[in-house]
Amino acid sequence: MKEFYRFSSSGFVCACLFLFSVLRAYPQTLTPRNITTGSNSNGFYEYLPAGYNPSGSQIYPLMVFLEGVGEHGNGTTDLTRVLNNGPAHLMSIGEFPASFTVNGTTFSFIVITPQFVNTPSEKDVDAIIQYALSNYKVDVNRIYLTGLSEGGGATWAYPGYSLAFADKIAAILPVCGAIGINDNQAHNIASGTVAVFATHNIDDPSVDYHFTVANVNAVNSATPPPGIPALDTIFPDPDHNGHDAWLVTYDPTIPVYKSKLNVYQWMLQYSRASLSSPLPITLTDYSAAATADGTAVDVDWGTAQELNNSYFILQRSGDARTFVNLDTIAAAPAPGGGHAYAYADEGPLAGDNFYRLEQVDENGKITVYGTLKVTIGAARVLDLQVSPNPSAGVVKLRLADAGKGMLTLHLLDLRGNLLRTYQFEKQDNYWSQSIDLGGLPAGTYVLHVRGKMINAVRTLVKE
Repeated sequence: MKEFYRFSSSGFVCACLFLFSVLRAYPQTLTPRNITTGSNSNGFYEYLPAGYNPSGSQIYPLMVFLEGVGEHGNGTTDLTRVLNNGPAHLMSIGEFPASFTVNGTTFSFIVITPQFVNTPSEKDVDAIIQYALSNYKVDVNRIYLTGLSEGGGATWAYPGYSLAFADKIAAILPVCGAIGINDNQAHNIASGTVAVFATHNIDDPSVDYHFTVANVNAVNSATPPPGIPALDTIFPDPDHNGHDAWLVTYDPTIPVYKSKLNVYQWMLQYSRASLSSPLPITLTDYSAAATADGTAVDVDWGTAQELNNSYFILQRSGDARTFVNLDTIAAAPAPGGGHAYAYADEGPLAGDNFYRLEQVDENGKITVYGTLKVTIGAARVLDLQVSPNPSAGVVKLRLADAGKGMLTLHLLDLRGNLLRTYQFEKQDNYWSQSIDLGGLPAGTYVLHVRGKMINAVRTLVKE
């Protein structure tokens, strides 16, 4: 049935004139600002939503977008470079939505896109956030950080730097982030309850997608585990290849998170004000280890208290990406107190096994408690020898192992940039191969060797 609405012409005209005057006074704007926020940034683009009133009472979520290395510049005459990609590009061509609706609430972003002279430090990024807090109507509970490539690396690094920095951020969205985080950074992100969603292309020739997978696993494996599980989407070949994972990630018309939300809606699910809700259980112990004979894996966990706990699901994966359910373990019958749980995986995979524990409460809510890794036959990894190291040029690799098949070698710098890729076939129990480091400057590099029965990382020093 069609519905018809009748308006008073004079009232309608007055309403339109009032709305026009408001939007004309405070339109949706993208403005260059040649403002120095520190020694490494002399300018940024400011995006303000329609109706933004610097003297008003309304506050807005803040998104800080960090560009890649190709967009560095002086912050003045070079500033337009930051409009080349990501949300800033969408804003520059008028394709960034004016608002986003999540769970029945509509939000509009303030967006700051800084230009850096050189690779930004965590304190450089903090200076941008502090400037925004001091000069815009920012909702302090809804600050989001995102970036691509080098900017994606800085997005990982900022909340990993300290709990003080993590506590400022509700969520991060690193895209093909050019950094591998360490255990301390992962701990700060997890303990700071920063929501994480990372994307990458599986055939990225510039930054290996394993950095994103490893970073997400590191956050989920932190002790204590994160209250919000870190997530990733690795875009597969052939539809997504090359370094550019940002075109699809930032497209507001594409739901990349569970086929429901675009990345902006995913961010807006999270607010620092809502992160203090208690978890249904308090996990005290969580471990996985191979049995003495190496034929099974024991997974154990314990709780200090339980609230409305229904059951656990233990999952396993061979690549830390695709998990299958091993079993469902019912909650202990006596609620409230702590309990001990155990599961024996009597048929583990040869090589790497990743275990993930999910807890389901009585109303169906699921909490994920991190990923544990157990390698069956781990001793084989130690047979990879590299010499000479340091080397002035040619390095010889030796591997004594019964496994055969293709070996893929990735050579990366310490920032995670992929420099070279090699592929060799191991046909016998003993394998020897030389690689030439010629053309590379002196410094330290990372060699990642992967095969059917090996997953090893070695540090190389070029003299």
